[in-house]
Amino acid sequence: MQVEHFFNFFLSQNFIPHGHCYLWQPELVWLHILSDCIISISYYSIPLMLVYFINKREDVPFKNIFVLFSAFIISCGTTHLMEILTLWHPYYWLSGTIKALTAIISFYTALTLIPLVPQALTLPSPAQLEQANQALQVEISERKLVENELRQYKERLEELVEQRTAELATANKQLQTEIVQRQKSQERMGELLQELKNTNQELNDFAYIVSHDLKAPLRGIGLLSEWLINDYGDKFDEEGKDLINKIILRVKKLQNLIDSILEYSRIGRIREEKREVNLQYLVSDVIEILEPSKNIQIEVSDNLPIIYCEKTKMQQVFQNLLSNAIKFLGKPQGKIIIACQEVADYWQISVTDNGIGIEEKYFTKIFQIFQKLSSTEDPTSTGIGLSIVKKIVEMYGGSTWVESTFNQGSTFFFTIKKTLQIQPVQPVSTDVGVLLDM
Repeated sequence: MQVEHFFNFFLSQNFIPHGHCYLWQPELVWLHILSDCIISISYYSIPLMLVYFINKREDVPFKNIFVLFSAFIISCGTTHLMEILTLWHPYYWLSGTIKALTAIISFYTALTLIPLVPQALTLPSPAQLEQANQALQVEISERKLVENELRQYKERLEELVEQRTAELATANKQLQTEIVQRQKSQERMGELLQELKNTNQELNDFAYIVSHDLKAPLRGIGLLSEWLINDYGDKFDEEGKDLINKIILRVKKLQNLIDSILEYSRIGRIREEKREVNLQYLVSDVIEILEPSKNIQIEVSDNLPIIYCEKTKMQQVFQNLLSNAIKFLGKPQGKIIIACQEVADYWQISVTDNGIGIEEKYFTKIFQIFQKLSSTEDPTSTGIGLSIVKKIVEMYGGSTWVESTFNQGSTFFFTIKKTLQIQPVQPVSTDVGVLLDM
């Protein structure tokens, strides 16, 4: 009874056949019948081809998925057959059960297929296999060529080893010779360095001796001249007194000239410790040393920098520039201005006066040693001051120049690097030069 009840349930006729939905129109009914028949036949034929393919290819991976595909396709084809049957017989419970079975099979197939996709993607394609096979054949051919070349290289290498061994022996002998020569060169360089030190020492000694030997008779001449003018002045006429005074003046001038030459020669050879120097304080000290007269007004800019240098040398620069400006004012009221401005990586410092000025044709000449434009008999004027300024500034990597208008005043400029690095000093020229008196 239960089996009969089961079949009656699935084959129940209590529903309306599906054909009623199509109003039993022959064209529409046959359209669905033919379509479902063709689909079913196609679905049933696909598993047969898959089974045939699996039997012929034993090496095919993932055979289980082919079985699941076959079951899925057969169940799909069966659902289309049920579509034809329900046109006349409303076995919808049976049709729904077959669809449910199809859904279960398809869902399980999809779940099984998901983890297999990455594995399947790693399988090489026939084109890749063919390409790999061709590459392997090429590699085999190349390897054979390489083996032949290696045999030839081996034979050649044995010859080269013998040849290179002989060459290395020769090169080794040459290297030993060069080492000996280099040792001799180093020894010679040490000797030259020692000779240079000795020469510098001799130069210093020579400068001292020359200074002492020249100054000693000059002091004697000066003392004798002063003694004559003091003790026997009443016995000389005016011309004689004038000649004695000229001798005293020339002696003082020559003494200052010797001191200036020694000072110029010491620049670059004698070094002091570099340190931070506040130019504001340094200029104030220089002005105090020079003691300008009351008719000379000196203005100092408040932006003079702090630089890293040798204080004494920088003091020489300002002392020479300011003493020149004071000495050659040539006017009742003098004004000197010391200013500073930043120009790129330099400090540009200027010393301006309202003095007698300089003609443009002498702008370069005045920085040369022993060149002076004044015919004054002032014993302190040696024509070396500006050349000392130029030498010190260039030693610090800067430059010097002048701008001037005759009878109106002059401005002397010099530049100092913000980051000072002392440049190598050129050897002192032995040319004495010629004094230019205007």
